[in-house]
Amino acid sequence: MSTLARVPPHVLGGRWLAGVTSRPGQIQGHWRCGLPAPVQVSCRFDVVMVVGAALTRAVLDELNGSGQVIGPVLYDHDAETSSWLVPVRPGAAWQMPSTVLMTAPADGREPPLVSLPAPGVGRVGALEWLVQPDGSGTLTRHSDLAVALRRARPALKISSPRSQTCPAPARRPDPDPNRSVRRAR
Repeated sequence: MSTLARVPPHVLGGRWLAGVTSRPGQIQGHWRCGLPAPVQVSCRFDVVMVVGAALTRAVLDELNGSGQVIGPVLYDHDAETSSWLVPVRPGAAWQMPSTVLMTAPADGREPPLVSLPAPGVGRVGALEWLVQPDGSGTLTRHSDLAVALRRARPALKISSPRSQTCPAPARRPDPDPNRSVRRAR
């Protein structure tokens, strides 16, 4: 049995994430301090941000139910957004409601940064991996994510990007019980 087979997937995922930059030691330094690390998109992956806890759960359920491969997915409990790591597609158009594609700008400016916690450590601040990177380099395909978004949306009857049909994730009770009332207006 090879030594590699005994390394936990989250450790391999951390190595893979740190290796997407020219300074893996800097990424690992953030993680050793218990902080998320700023990682530039468009090196090995782009990010599709999906707005809403209910939509995120519905898309995960749709992809799991259809047997599609799911790459790393990060959830921000404060912003109620999920970040799906997808393959880099230079110049690709992405037009899906309640989502934003983070990729290298066409004008040559620096690509945006995303804050990524170390895999395997649980929640770091508001950030938590729903699907951890496992070191394989597996990413969610754009087409699979788009189909899952199209199928999930009607079931939720989303009328605006921020409307929610179900509460925030159960592990994080809302400290402001009036927040859902304000959002509905």
